[in-house]
Amino acid sequence: MEKPSIAETIIQFERDKNMNDTQFAFESHLSVERIHNLKSGDYEPTADEKKIILEYIKLHQ
Repeated sequence: MEKPSIAETIIQFERDKNMNDTQFAFESHLSVERIHNLKSGDYEPTADEKKIILEYIKLHQ
């Protein structure tokens, strides 16, 4: 089974926590524009961004 993309991971987390992109961006210390671009597939996260996102999600599940 294939690992979910970072976009799918963010979307699922936001659904589970009833969050929007602004809340997610603020709490993970990334910009809202970056979150929008990641979710739309227009942008590939840097290694640091991916690490920040995955650590934030792991910490808040």
